[in-house]
Amino acid sequence: MKKEIASILCATALTCSAGAASIPDFSDVRPSDWYHDAVNYVCENGLMNGTSDTAFSPNATTSRGMIVTILYRLAGSPDMPESNWGYPYADVDTNAYYSAPVYWARMNDLVTGYSDTQFGPNDAITREQLTAILYRYADHLGLDTDTGFIPDKYYDFSDYQSVSRYATNAMSWCVNKGIVSGSDGKLNPHGTATRAEVATMLMNAENILDANEPTEPETPVSPDGQPVPDDTDNETADDNQTVTDEISLRPIGKSAVDEYGGYWDYDLSNATFDAINDLREENGLPRLTYSLKVQEWADTRSREIWIVDERDGDISHTRPDGSVFASVGYGCNAENALIGLITTNAQENLNKWYGSQGHRENMLNTRSKTTAVSAYVQGEKVYALQLFDKLTITELNNR
Repeated sequence: MKKEIASILCATALTCSAGAASIPDFSDVRPSDWYHDAVNYVCENGLMNGTSDTAFSPNATTSRGMIVTILYRLAGSPDMPESNWGYPYADVDTNAYYSAPVYWARMNDLVTGYSDTQFGPNDAITREQLTAILYRYADHLGLDTDTGFIPDKYYDFSDYQSVSRYATNAMSWCVNKGIVSGSDGKLNPHGTATRAEVATMLMNAENILDANEPTEPETPVSPDGQPVPDDTDNETADDNQTVTDEISLRPIGKSAVDEYGGYWDYDLSNATFDAINDLREENGLPRLTYSLKVQEWADTRSREIWIVDERDGDISHTRPDGSVFASVGYGCNAENALIGLITTNAQENLNKWYGSQGHRENMLNTRSKTTAVSAYVQGEKVYALQLFDKLTITELNNR
């Protein structure tokens, strides 16, 4: 998430002795290997070399020094005057191939050391660490790294809950962008990233990490000139969606102050909910059904956003205990969140979410059936959250 003034809406075979080789020279990379095209890509683009003139070593692990060197090359090997390197790492030899990349990565907040004196350049890197680094690099390029946390693909992996809290958004982003595809239905976040896996992730990220190229296919344009996401791959609305709507039962006004000194502004929540449904109608989509159960879960999540912000100084799509947001209820499949100054203008919330591709896709998706918006007020800030659920009212109430 990127912070704004008023709102808050992550190799590699770089052995110096081995020169670049064409892929036919590698005896351990065959045309039938799943990583063949990826190895060819990284070698042709000068991102990785072989471990020798005849071997790529696809199953070997990659190190922190290798990864930062790859990113450094991907960035065009920018000039790094030694006077700008800052404090030295005792374990980074200035003559090592990774020395300039290590300090470049630190200067750009991509990868930092374990301490002011230790970087650990030879330490193996895990798959979730790699996704976090690519996520930060995309943010460094000014790309939109806010997925709005669309978890459909992410939850297909049986071990998604084993992803460390710091890497959850990064791993979700990489999964939804197609950078990470997993293996046998698993993300294996704590496994070391092999050279073949790193090469594959770099190939998958080629267009995404190109700041000069569009990262998404062209989409239809709404009346205000903004792109509307193509949802053709998503589940379409069907006749099974219930027409029942609990909107007449939704709370209004402001709640009593809770034990944390905050309260929920339901007038703002309801106005934002209505504005989002109006937006859906303008784009030829059915209105989402209001659910009291989803409202209860959204209220829980909006306060949790404040709790995490108070603790970490940022908002997160994970809960205070580190579990995924969807565990707040059943059927929850996406959420939008933001922090802003207190406002009575629901359109401001909609506009902020609409300005982010991930949030916009959530508001205009056809996977969800029910939803609710919550606005939790603490001091001069409002923590707004829209929770989406894939179940109908009937399905929710029969649980």
